Amino acid sequence: MRLFPHPQRRPGFTLVELLVVIAIIGVLVALLLPAVQAARESARRTQCANHLKQLGLAAHNFTDIRGWLPPSRVSNDATDANQNWVTWAVIMLPFVEQQNYYNQWDVTKAYELHPETITKQAVPVYFCPSRRRPTQAFSNENTTPAPSGGLSDFASCGGRGANEGVNVNGVENQYAHGAMICARWIMQPSPLRVADWKGLIRIASITDGTSNTFLIGEKNVRRTTKFGSGEDRSIYTAGNLNNSRRFAGIDRKTGDEYKLDEYTAAQVAQGIDNQAFGSFHPGVVQFVLCDGSTRTVARQTNLTILGNLAERDDGNAIGDF
Repeated sequence: MRLFPHPQRRPGFTLVELLVVIAIIGVLVALLLPAVQAARESARRTQCANHLKQLGLAAHNFTDIRGWLPPSRVSNDATDANQNWVTWAVIMLPFVEQQNYYNQWDVTKAYELHPETITKQAVPVYFCPSRRRPTQAFSNENTTPAPSGGLSDFASCGGRGANEGVNVNGVENQYAHGAMICARWIMQPSPLRVADWKGLIRIASITDGTSNTFLIGEKNVRRTTKFGSGEDRSIYTAGNLNNSRRFAGIDRKTGDEYKLDEYTAAQVAQGIDNQAFGSFHPGVVQFVLCDGSTRTVARQTNLTILGNLAERDDGNAIGDF
């Protein structure tokens, strides 16, 4: 009989076993991470579509009251090169639960005549969560004396290009076939302001069908562009229309290709890509149509279909998209 028996050994992991367990956990995490990221992106894409849906409903509420769709901007009068007029992003504010913010604006005055305390505000519904937070950046206006302003990830559809303006006699450009084009306006010369304005496009004007016509979509902002610069400046001013209006399809005048992806270096150099729609979502771009429904459109959608969707009255069949 032993007076001092050996103590029993407690079971435990060897170093090799511990390393094996750690390796297994690492593999499981590596397998799980893409699924988590995909789930998060799916949630963000759903929220983005919800924001576009709200803009579609806002446009219809606007139409119910005014009788016509929101114009892309209230005027494109160029009497004073330093005065540019407000866009749809201002005139739709009361219809996206931003009445108090709208009350701070005077839509008869140029954007440049508003203080930065007004212009430099962000509206959450104007943003896609896959790209950024609403207050992550503000515009860095490089045209004196324009104040800095709030941004947006969405733009109105002006058709196929190259212009959706209206002349001083109230006649729209021959290429202005989008659902949201410039308003017809009357100017007061001194002091220079918009005395009156009125949209030109009614629901009845969309003869291709409201479910076949783009209203507003996600705009392309190049990943090399610093937020708040280039084509990503204030959404509230028509001073740089690439910020608030985009085209899709083949430009009837210039032949430029406003697609959703895969721009050549030459097209980038020409600035064609910053006049087109695009997104940060993998493989797709989201739009709200004129009937208020949202659609996810593949980046590879051909230019003919995109052009037909961009115009309200071309009479062409859309097909599957």
